[in-house]
Parts: sequence; structure tokens; C-alpha cells
Amino acid sequence: YTRITEHKYFSPWEQHDGSVCYKEYSRACEENDIPYYPIRQMGEMALLEKYLSLAENETNITFVGRLGTYRYLDMDVTIAEALKTAEVYLNSLTENQPMPVFTVSVR
Repeated sequence: YTRITEHKYFSPWEQHDGSVCYKEYSRACEENDIPYYPIRQMGEMALLEKYLSLAENETNITFVGRLGTYRYLDMDVTIAEALKTAEVYLNSLTENQPMPVFTVSVR
């Protein structure tokens, strides 16, 4: 297996009487699969740069998470970035500023 996950540790401020653990098994993505984890490959980097440049010129949208930033991220990093994005959003409301297109470095 790739990893064992126990979800109660995603929110340590909560108390749980029980828990659920599960194992994840990795395998290569096949033709009819839905790819959940983007993997940056050498042949795609020029296209990725084009997408990033186009995205950076957008307004009223913020790209977040694994697919929004086209990066493989472990869950702890994903959750930390989501919390940071929420903080940036709240600050943008307080300061009456637009949200940035990306709240993390994507290059």
C-alpha cells in the first residue's frame, strides 16, 4: 500500500470515540481512469506554463488544491494551503481587495 490514513487526525481539535483507517494502493493511471493526482511530466511543462500565464491574467477566480494548481500534494499540505487560502480570503474582504489568482507559488 501507499499509505494508511486515519481521518480523525485531520482535525485534532475534535474529539472522537472511534476512528476509521484505510489503506491506499497506488497504480498507474489507465486510459479510462479519472486522474486525481496531477503529475507534472517533462513533455507537459510548456503547456503548463501557457496555462499558468493565462490563469494569472484572469480576475474573480482563485485556483486552489491539487487540480487547481496542477501539483501533487500530500493531504497535510493540501489542508494547510486551504486554511491559508481562507485566511487570504478573509483578509481580502477586510481590506476590500480582490483575491489573487493563486495563493501559493505554482512555478
